Amino acid sequence: MDVLWDPDRYDALPLPHEKWGVGVVNKLALLGDETLVDAGCGSGRDAALALGQLPRGHITGLDASPTMLAAFERRFADSAQVAALAADLMEPWPVASASVDAVMSVAAFHWLPQPDRAWTQVSRVLRPGGRVVLDAGGFLNIERLLAAVDAVGAADKLPAWHYAGVDETVGYLDAAGLTPVEVRLRSAPAHFNTDAVYLSYLKDVVLHHLTDEQRVEVAAIMADRCVDYVRLEVFAMKPV
Repeated sequence: MDVLWDPDRYDALPLPHEKWGVGVVNKLALLGDETLVDAGCGSGRDAALALGQLPRGHITGLDASPTMLAAFERRFADSAQVAALAADLMEPWPVASASVDAVMSVAAFHWLPQPDRAWTQVSRVLRPGGRVVLDAGGFLNIERLLAAVDAVGAADKLPAWHYAGVDETVGYLDAAGLTPVEVRLRSAPAHFNTDAVYLSYLKDVVLHHLTDEQRVEVAAIMADRCVDYVRLEVFAMKPV
């Protein structure tokens, strides 16, 4: 189920994604001259953070959303270090094999029905010794919220998210020829201060295809104004 992302509305919200992106970039431990792929780059918030640590490096952002790619290009219009390319992450990436030092991804892989295909691409584009750091929705992600959506009869309006667990992900890494360094699940509930902000977040980030009335019903069930995130955090290397 396709989502038409509105980058301006998305970036205006208090996004827990910002913390996830900081964690991913910090985990990469960039030295300053790497070539980096941002898989599922969105509007470029995380790439901007990484660019601040890459004075001599280069970033290629990949995304399937035309609106997000346009926002990404606007953000980096004055930078020769950053490029944006349209890509379905489950199909061959428009990046040469063994050409990049690192891959990062924030809140993207759980949108992929077959994440193993994306992991194969990660391995293909990485140079030997390259690293990948990922944060995505993990096993039992938004379980309470999904139950609330089901309770209002709107489960058929949800995308086909895939929330992988640790063992499943380690299997993908092994099959792709990547060495797991750290793969874990982390509970990361996000709470919102007002009903208005919570409803806006549900509309623009999570429950795009529900009606306004259905989102109000879901919010009433989730009386604590919470999105009960569980994050899948991955750090892996390509063997030398």
